[in-house]
Amino acid sequence: MKYRFSPSRRSNPVRQSCGIVLVAMSLLLQACGGGTGSSAAAPVAAASDGQLLVGIRDAAGDFLSYTVDVTSLRFERANGDVVETIPLSTRIDFAQLVELTEFFTVATVPSGTYTRVIVNLDFTNAQILVQDDAGVAVAVVAVDKDRKPLSTVSVEIQLPDTEPVRIVRGIPAVVTLDFDLDASNAIDLAGNPATVTVQPFLSVVPQLELDRAHRVRGVLASVDPAAASVTLKVRPFHVRQGEFGRLTILTNDQTHWEIDGEPLVGAGGLTAMQALAIDTPVIAQGTITDRTLTAATVLAGSSVPWARGDVVTGVVTARRADTLSVSGANVDFANGTAAFRGLFTVLIGDDTRVTALDGEPGTLNKGAISIGQRIVAFGAMAGATTLDATGGRVRLEISGLGGTVVQVNPLIVNLIELGGLRPGAFDFLGTGTSAATDADPTRYRIDAGALALPAVSPNDLVRVRGSVHAFGAAPPDFDARTVIDVNTQVNGALLWVNWRAVGGSEHPFYSVSADRIDVDLATARHTLQILGTPRGVPGSDDRIALIAPDDVRGIYMVAVRGRGGVQLFRDFAELTRELSDQLAAGNRLAQIHANGRYNAGTLELATPRASFEFRAP
Repeated sequence: MKYRFSPSRRSNPVRQSCGIVLVAMSLLLQACGGGTGSSAAAPVAAASDGQLLVGIRDAAGDFLSYTVDVTSLRFERANGDVVETIPLSTRIDFAQLVELTEFFTVATVPSGTYTRVIVNLDFTNAQILVQDDAGVAVAVVAVDKDRKPLSTVSVEIQLPDTEPVRIVRGIPAVVTLDFDLDASNAIDLAGNPATVTVQPFLSVVPQLELDRAHRVRGVLASVDPAAASVTLKVRPFHVRQGEFGRLTILTNDQTHWEIDGEPLVGAGGLTAMQALAIDTPVIAQGTITDRTLTAATVLAGSSVPWARGDVVTGVVTARRADTLSVSGANVDFANGTAAFRGLFTVLIGDDTRVTALDGEPGTLNKGAISIGQRIVAFGAMAGATTLDATGGRVRLEISGLGGTVVQVNPLIVNLIELGGLRPGAFDFLGTGTSAATDADPTRYRIDAGALALPAVSPNDLVRVRGSVHAFGAAPPDFDARTVIDVNTQVNGALLWVNWRAVGGSEHPFYSVSADRIDVDLATARHTLQILGTPRGVPGSDDRIALIAPDDVRGIYMVAVRGRGGVQLFRDFAELTRELSDQLAAGNRLAQIHANGRYNAGTLELATPRASFEFRAP
């Protein structure tokens, strides 16, 4: 990674204080110019340089698309020198990062102590869409607290003296930037135009989550068959050039590959990778195990959406014969550009090749594509909003749903969301063997197969991952691979509480102690949202308790709107002291966003993450 020094710049920053610890990781990181097979010369790292791996993610929110430009990501040393860690402005759709972390950059930076992180966001050409109650995409305009259109926003994260980022040669540091969209945005669909008021809540997490999927995009640098590893020149999101560093990933016998449209498993995929040219597009996704990224899936060559040709990625919301309606569509055009479209049409036919990363080659056909399925369609544009895939192919992706259990055996749920979309977005006509057996979102039938179901009961909330059953062949409506009882999930629920209508609350809590906050909901609007579903249902109770989580270091943000300051706490007791101080100073609490594990019996939310926005009197 090329780096440069510049004087410290502080133009109306949003100031945050947070703790980052140095994490020693053996993530097989290489210097930006290292590796074999490079097609171009790269900068040479100084002997004293160290490495910094930056991932980026988003907490669950109510957005179909939240695309803005990240123009700068800078780390500032204690002496005021600034290191820029990204080579060029990067357009990012944060709404696509709810369930995974994307590796953003692997930067080679001078050794030293870094005490400040500055992220610059440009909303000038932002594309932000939310769902209305019917599941229809609505474009919104980003505005500031005075309802003026946003242009650029600088988010400054001030690190405590006791916990700076120390870059040391041979000990890679890891930072995950987490943009909490739901906490950062207040949506107003009633206005003309519809707007979203933005105050960024950006936190810094000092590690990579072991139970979260991680993705790296880039182009091929080298393959090491003996180590079963692949090294990529990182190209995050839709970036096609620039030095974002290199990352080496591991593969194994369980890795599923798709290379130029051909599915492979294990060593066969690694062998095929060796035959590819340097700079072939690659996307790998997996989890962090043994302090390395081990790929569960690898796409390469023409299987990568932006490699060549026109590609549409999204969720099928309706099907009429061989015409698919695809919502939440990301479109990669053959000319190298990309866009988000609320709705797109995809044409398929008898010659459309249908694959799945873990499916047997040749066993799928167009009949496998049904309502609610997430797909990647390869073809050619046949108009501004139509992709012709009749002579192309469609890859079936893993899909997810959330719902309330109606019946346990067989498993039937009342859908809350399917593929991230509300039930109102779907037309299930034709999904069943007859009109009488078409999928019903209030009684959505799931084949759990031989899965050992958790101890679910009627009215429990569950999250299911798998694939939609073949079109015209329901029941069942969905074939499950995993079923998770949301009531036992650590991050299963999101609480939203809002006192804006009353100008904020001077007395929002019944009581506050070091490990518990009893919230008074009597005068507030409030919603309990489950596992990133688009919207929850207001509760009838007038109280809820936020309690300290067990054995988890939290992320808690506190801001006073209009004062340009955001403070981040990692300890629940420190948070409660700050909340008490804010109220004692006369500030009014305007909103709370908190997530964790909800206990309906005790009305308690074990909270590893929360944000609190105050208003000055």
